Formats: sequence, structure tokens, C-alpha cells
Amino acid sequence: MGRFTFAAGNVRKIAALPLYGFGRLAASLVPRTPGLWAFGSGIGVGEGALAVLDHVRAHEAGARVVWLARNSRDLADARALGIPAAMRYSWRGFRLTLRAQVLVVTHGFGDVNRFATHGAFVVNVWHGIPFKRLRIDSPEAMRVPVVGRLPFVARLVRRAYSRSGRGISLFSTASPLAAARIRSAFALTERQAVVTGDPRDDVLLAGSRDERERAARERIALALNEPRALTARLVMYAPTWRDGRAHPAVPSAEEWVELDRLLERADALLLIRSHPLGRGDFAPGVAASDRIALLGADLQPDITPVLPAVDTLITDYSSIAFDFALTGGAILFLAPDVADYVGRRGAYEPYADFSGGREVASWGSLLPVLAGVLTAASARAPFVEHAAWLADRYHSFHDGRATERLVELIGRRLAGDAAAMPPAAPSLAAAVPLRVDAVRVEGAGPGTGYALIAEGPVTGAAPETALLRGTRAVLPGEVVAEGGRWRARIPLEVTNWGTPTVPRSGEYALTVMGPGGHPLELETVATLPPARRHGTSFRLEVSAARGAITVALGAPLADAEAGAANQRRLHAEYRASREPLEKAVFFESYFGNNVSCNPLGIDRALAASHPEVTRYWSVADASVQVPEGAVRVIEGSAEWWHARATARLLVVNDWLRKRWHKRPGQTVLQTWHGTPLKKLALDKSGLRLRSRAAALAESRRWDILLAQNPFSAEVFRSAYAFRGPIWNEGYPRNDIVARNEARDAVRARLGVAPEATVVLYAPTWRDDRPGAVDHLDVAAFARRVGPGFVTLIRGHSRTLQPGASVTAPGVIDVTGYPEISELYLAADVLITDYSSVMFDFTVTGKPIFFYVPDFEHYRDQTRGFTFDLFPVAPGPVTTSITELVDAVTDAPAAAATHATRYAEWRARFNPQDDGQAGARVVERIFREGLL
Repeated sequence: MGRFTFAAGNVRKIAALPLYGFGRLAASLVPRTPGLWAFGSGIGVGEGALAVLDHVRAHEAGARVVWLARNSRDLADARALGIPAAMRYSWRGFRLTLRAQVLVVTHGFGDVNRFATHGAFVVNVWHGIPFKRLRIDSPEAMRVPVVGRLPFVARLVRRAYSRSGRGISLFSTASPLAAARIRSAFALTERQAVVTGDPRDDVLLAGSRDERERAARERIALALNEPRALTARLVMYAPTWRDGRAHPAVPSAEEWVELDRLLERADALLLIRSHPLGRGDFAPGVAASDRIALLGADLQPDITPVLPAVDTLITDYSSIAFDFALTGGAILFLAPDVADYVGRRGAYEPYADFSGGREVASWGSLLPVLAGVLTAASARAPFVEHAAWLADRYHSFHDGRATERLVELIGRRLAGDAAAMPPAAPSLAAAVPLRVDAVRVEGAGPGTGYALIAEGPVTGAAPETALLRGTRAVLPGEVVAEGGRWRARIPLEVTNWGTPTVPRSGEYALTVMGPGGHPLELETVATLPPARRHGTSFRLEVSAARGAITVALGAPLADAEAGAANQRRLHAEYRASREPLEKAVFFESYFGNNVSCNPLGIDRALAASHPEVTRYWSVADASVQVPEGAVRVIEGSAEWWHARATARLLVVNDWLRKRWHKRPGQTVLQTWHGTPLKKLALDKSGLRLRSRAAALAESRRWDILLAQNPFSAEVFRSAYAFRGPIWNEGYPRNDIVARNEARDAVRARLGVAPEATVVLYAPTWRDDRPGAVDHLDVAAFARRVGPGFVTLIRGHSRTLQPGASVTAPGVIDVTGYPEISELYLAADVLITDYSSVMFDFTVTGKPIFFYVPDFEHYRDQTRGFTFDLFPVAPGPVTTSITELVDAVTDAPAAAATHATRYAEWRARFNPQDDGQAGARVVERIFREGLL
């Protein structure tokens, strides 16, 4: 099957507009035939469409049915079942679609002949309850390549999707929760999206459990020609597709072997069901074990009928979890790219709610969990219980009669009863929404305890806890329920690494938990508080959609500063400013997301030697603490624009961004943020013209560049075509590292015992996966190095906002820790890949290890390198977790082996990292009259 992407699909739809016009004209001339039903499905002869077809053949007298096939295989499969069939995009398929009174599809109009659907009674039985956002709810689904950024193209695609929703007569859903998501995604009314249960799930509920399991095992045994499938425990791995991207969770050679041993011990078989549109090389698993088999769509097009035979399901974001939940089995969640995937596609609820909060990021972490589930009832119980909760929350009917209800409703609508609706669903405890009739913010100012308050009547299960969940922060609250009402209070001011602060800007989902720690569905009838600034802490806006309450926390901008119009006005005033320059420095680090790196090192030296100089620090929001004596200016505030316009010197470590306008007398000192191993800017291969122009324009804004060493100076000259002076003074950010101060204080702040061996894992980011920090499974690594070790994981600054924090025994996620230099002091060893931390950590003299499982891909396809690392690396270079664990647990031997290289490395890259770099830079600033 060819690779499918939303972008390519949207292009095809736009190109086919004339055919839609022809079909619409034909539909106005050709009458539809009463009693003629046409069926189709995106996966072959199966799913809900086949369930409805079978019911219509058996119970609707005089009805005629036809299956519209994708290909010759579908044609043969339909005819083998005695179903008349035709190719959907043949002339006959066009005529049958044009004449059919009822069209039943599982994916969309393309399941039949999409050009001949106008005027038919279209029934969509879909192919799963949505977790990830669909259609007009998902930016990814709306994407069009090349011209997609043009406003009229985006509007055209959105309008086309919305108009297509009008052509759907009935859309069957499993529950009110699923119906709300479908209505939003397809722009449907309550009359269109109805709750009947999913027809495709009837096979999971009809008959006895033993009968369902036996039939499912026989299907699997026949499809695989595997007699053991009749008796062995069956585990299924069924990940979703990645919108055309390769699958990121293929087991390594070591993991395939470990998996084989586990399956042997449990007398189990692993069935790998890769998504029909997905890509992933799982063939090595089949070669490694006779207990691993691929059960693809070529062998079993419709997966639902075989689920009753499966003991344990492993999935990620797939709707198969909702279907499998009806079987009573256990569900494990393997989500290696949750931040990237959910950030790109969007989700209708926090992933932790969907997964129960027990997801893992790799096979290395999954294998011990799977072993427990297959061998110990106590380990299995939580996963079965969560699956049962999913079944109750997302399936209103558990009687196996969804198809019957749907066909009956179709008949009533065709007979002219336009107001006909299915019978009311029973009220399952997990599905009764909790009403929210009041939402407000309490608190009078910073330090007074700002908190979000939500309350309402107890309408179903009584709430027990509440929290606000963001990407890298969870704000816990408390719930009081008495007198038939509940009240949640969630503090908005939290402690971050021992410093009182407010949450970083971002969106937080309100989650209220009921019995068992499961989230309750919310029904919001409250008047929401208006968007406004709360003191100097934050700006808050509350919104509600599809039952969810979202709290957006932003920088504390005043009403006259917030919004695009106010920012345009302030920018215009900034550009027109004629205020005199002041003896001040404007510092900014990583776009204001923290106070760190070389700007902080220079700030320290400046404060010590010239306390009379005003030091402005540009920060993204009020959560970022600034050094003592410095002036915090919130990005976008009037004070921020003023400081930018009047400071004589600007010290930054990243791009200034497009709003920068230099005034006469101002100087920009670009410190950058590391000696580069990976290629930068103009040196990157395949750089587009637009990116090249942007890099050149940015470098023209800099007056001076700071380099850590002569090698860096040469790279910067080339990468940015920089012709100004480069100061080779060492890196001020390494001054505290060279002085080796505050080790115990940093460890205490992190909660690490003085005697622990601390491993710092600090990889760089990946241009193709900016939200992920997952090449090393730190949970599995921490487990294998054993007690006595603590692993700190530090993502690149670019992974801070989209990323999700890692939680595991023996692991501390320090991606949000303000200053990485302090982490060097706390660590005993460093693991990295291609990050510039390799050039800073060696200032400590402590061992360094390289973990580069994607070395060739990164070198040849992602970035490329400025020099060949392997021959000069100051520590072991590993490509497997076993090699890495062996090297780290014998660090003294590794250090001795690489002692010569280590010394040569320091001489080349750390010649001036002596603890005085900041002082030298400040001295030179004054010597050259910049202040």
C-alpha cells in the first residue's frame, strides 16, 4: 500500500473538484432506488459496514445489497461471502453509488464512489472511538503542502470538510462522549451523530465469552497457519499510524531476544498488528522468534473479530484500545513519542487519562511490565481494571445490539420520521458527567495563594482529587465533597526546584478524579471568568469545549499590552524611540525561557565588578527568576520594549528574532550556546533559500561573537558568514564549573543523596522530532545500572515546551532546571550524543560517555558533523544500552583507557575555561567602550 498523508490527500481532493461537480449534476438527474444499499470500508470487507450488511440481508425484506471494493482482493472476499460486489471507482461502481438509497461507510465518502454520494442517505459507522483529534479538529488533517499557508487554501480545505459533514445522514457512535468528539470533528448536529453503540463491536459482545474466544482463535490459527494459536496465551501489539512517518518503537535486536524468552516462559505468542497505513520494520522479530508473528491486514483485514482471543493488548494512541476494553483483557500502553505525536495531531483528552498514567516509552521498560502481567495476577489487575473503566466510560451499550438499533433508526428516518432517535443509553457510573457550575480565581497578589476554584453539584461519582495538567507541570489540588456539592481548589503558585514561582506559560487541562483515580467527564455550565492579569504573576484565561476545561496561563501582560494589536503598537513605538541610551545591559537566554548559559556568566561577573550598571533580564513570564539586583522585564511588556530600545549593550545566546531594531550606539554581543559538533545554519546541507536568507539576516544583527575556543570561531565564521570580531575568551557559563563550587547544594536541591552516583543524560534535540528525548530509555538504563545510581535526564532547551517529563524509579527529569552548569557539578558522569555539553562537561575532568544509536542517520540525513567524533572522543562511544551500562558501571576503567584523548580534548576545546572567562569578557566590554 502506498504511503498516505493528510497533506497529499487534501491535494487530491482539491484537484478532483471538477469530478465532484459532475457527480452532483448526475445525482440531480438519476433517481435513487428504494431498498438498494451500497457498502464500503477503508480496510476491506469488514468493520461496521459488514455488520450492518449482514443484518440488512438477514432482517430487511426486499433489501438489495452491494459491496463497493477497493481492489480485486476486496472483490474476491465479498463474493466469497456471497455478497454482490463491484469496484467502487469503475463505471459500474459510480452507477451503483449514484442509484443506492443508503450508503454505509466506515471512513468516509471514499469508501464508495465519492463523486456520486449527493442525495443518498449516508450512514457512517466510522472505525473507532477517537482519542486523537480528527478532521477539522486537527491541524495535521487540514494540512496542504506548498500552498497550505495561503489563507484562502486553508479556508477552502476547512470549508470542504465542513460541507462534507452536511452530506452525512447518520453517524453512529458508542457513547455521548464519543458523539461529542465526532460532532466537533465533522461539524455535525445531534440529529446526525447519534448514540447507538458501534456496530463493529457487536462481535465482541454477542454470544458467550467462550464462544467468542473460540471463534477468534480459529480465525487467527487459520490466518497464520499456526495451531498454537488455539491454546497459547495471545499478546497483540497494535500501534496506530504516524501520518506517513516511520514507526519509532521497533524493538532492538537485544529486545527481540528478551521478548522471545519472555514469550517462551509464559507459553505465549505475540501478534504484531501494524496499522494498514503505518510503516515499521518488525520482520526481524519474526526471524528472531517462532513465537512472534505478523498479523497484518493482508492476513486479517478486520481485526475486531479476533480480539476476544487476545489476553493482553499493547498499543499507543490507537482506538483499538476502546474496542479491546470490552473483552475484559489487560491493556498496556507503549508511547515512545507521546509529546511529539499528541502535539502534532492533538488529542481530545490528556494522554494520562487514556492510558491510566501507566504508559512506558520503550520496549526495554515495557518488557518487565509485560512479564508481570503474564505471570502475576496482582500485577495484571490494575491494567484490567483500567480497561474495564474505559469500556464503561466510552461504551454506553454492552448488549451486542448496536447494529440492530442503527438499522431500526435508519428505517424510521427513511420512512419519514425525521425526528426519530435511538433509545436512551443506560447511565453507566463511569459515563455520568460531573457538573461544573462555578469557576473562579482566588488570591489578592503574589504569595497570597492564587488558586483556581471549580465547584458544582455531585451528579454521579463523587470527585476525590483534582489537578491541572500541562506538558511539563502538574498542579495538584484538593477536593471537598459535602452536602451534595463538591469544591476543588488548585494552587497556581508552586515550588520549582526549591524556588517559589508560578507555572510556566502554557495550557493546563482541568482534571477531576473519581474513585480509582479515574478522570470524570465534566459538564460545564459555569460562567467562566474573563481573561485578565492577576497581579504580577500571570495572565489567565479559562475556556470550555467538549466538556473539557482549559486554563491558559500566560505572561502577566496588562490589558494595554496583551494581544496582537497592542504588540504592533508597542513595536511601532519601539522603532520610533528617540530616548537616550542608558548604561545598561539587556540580557536574554534561550528566548527568555530561563536565566542561564553565557549571559548569566557575564551577568555574574558584571554584578561583581560594576554594580552600578543596570542589568535588564528578558524573560518569557514571571516564573523565570532573575539574579539578585537585576531588573526583570517580561517579554512583550512596555518595560521590555523600553529596555530593548535604551540598553547600550545586548547580550544574547540565541537569535534576536524579527522584531529587533538596532539604534545607533547599541551593540549586540552574541555569546551563542555551545561549541558545535553538529553543523549549523549555512553549513547544513540541503538548506532552503528562505532558511539561508534568515541565517544571513540574523548574523548581520550581531556586532560581536563570543567563542569558547579557536575551533568554534572558525565554525561560526563559516556557518553565519560572520565578518565581525570574534572574542575567544572561553565560556563564562563554565566559570562555576571550573571553580567546582556548590556540588552538595545542587544535589540537595535535586533531592539526591551525597553518596549516590549521579549520571547526567543530556542529548541534543532532533530536527525531525523536536519534542522527543527518547533515544536512551532512561527508565530501563536506571533499572540496569541498579541501586546506588541516580539518572538525571536533561532535554535540550528546544524540547522544554513540547516535551513531557520522564518519571521512573531512580530517574529525575531536570529538563526544566534553570542552569545546566549546576547539573555538571552534581553529576559524576555524563552521557550525551551530539550535544555541545560534551565541550563543557570536560571542564570538570569527570568521565563522559557517548550513546549514539542513530549515528549514521544523524550524520547523513539530519545534521552532519563539523569533525569526525569517533577518533578523538574523550570517552567510550556506544550504540546499545548493554554497551552503555557496561561502560558506565566500570567508569574508572573507561576513564583510564581514554585519559590521553581526554587531555587532548581539553587542550583543544577548553583552553580558557579557567573560571575567569566572565571577568575577561566584562573587562573587554569596558576596555572597548561598549558601556
